[in-house]
Amino acid sequence: MNQRGSKMRSLVRHGWLSNEHGAWVMTVLPIAVGICTVHPQPIQFLLLAAWTAAYCSFHALSLYWAASPKRRRTYLPAFLTWASIAVVCGVPIIVMRPHAIARIIIPITLFCAVATYEAFRKRRRSIASHVSSVLASSCTLPLSIWITSEGYSQHKLWCAAVAVAAYMLGSIVYVRSLIRGANKLSVYIVSVAWHLALVVACLIGVLMHVLPGGVLLAFVVIALRAILIPALRKIKHLKIPPLIIGLGEYVSCACLFSAVLAIVA
Repeated sequence: MNQRGSKMRSLVRHGWLSNEHGAWVMTVLPIAVGICTVHPQPIQFLLLAAWTAAYCSFHALSLYWAASPKRRRTYLPAFLTWASIAVVCGVPIIVMRPHAIARIIIPITLFCAVATYEAFRKRRRSIASHVSSVLASSCTLPLSIWITSEGYSQHKLWCAAVAVAAYMLGSIVYVRSLIRGANKLSVYIVSVAWHLALVVACLIGVLMHVLPGGVLLAFVVIALRAILIPALRKIKHLKIPPLIIGLGEYVSCACLFSAVLAIVA
């Protein structure tokens, strides 16, 4: 076990893998929803491989830019390898499904450009970086379905993408309210306000028959966890390990997963 842990730490230290668990959820979740929405096809898994490799190459490039000149060489092998995998997996999708790519090319390019600029400026943990990364990844949800069926409802897919983006943006603030911003009331207030706004938006969507009721229920559960857990931590002076927070997010992801599948069904 120690040897395995040592290898993992070495991969993280040299830029091959990210130790930010939320980033992996952000990368995989939108495409996973798309795979589960339709009958899974090989091209969807090719997209998942391409996007995951693209994220890993971006992560390594971010570390390269943030490092001192002497350490930059450390991250080049990871960047070049992951970038090559992204190209090998991504080019066939572009060739085979150009019309599907054309539907999301403008927003995803814009969001990736913002994230890359923030990384170049050594601000990969900035709000702009987090928001642009989430929005870029959310665009892969409709893409993961359009590469199998271009006739699928644009309205449903973009609603699902917005729901995923809203959840992931809320999770960023929620997790911060438990860890880095645990002693800042302002972070907690922003998190609560965001989640309550999502519940209100879902309620309006249900009343207007735009969203199914299951979406409202899922976001109520997600909002309750953002309101109650930080409050209990503060009142009871509980120390919640990051592992427990991460496991809790898997439950929230399950709620979101069911909600988004209800939207696109």
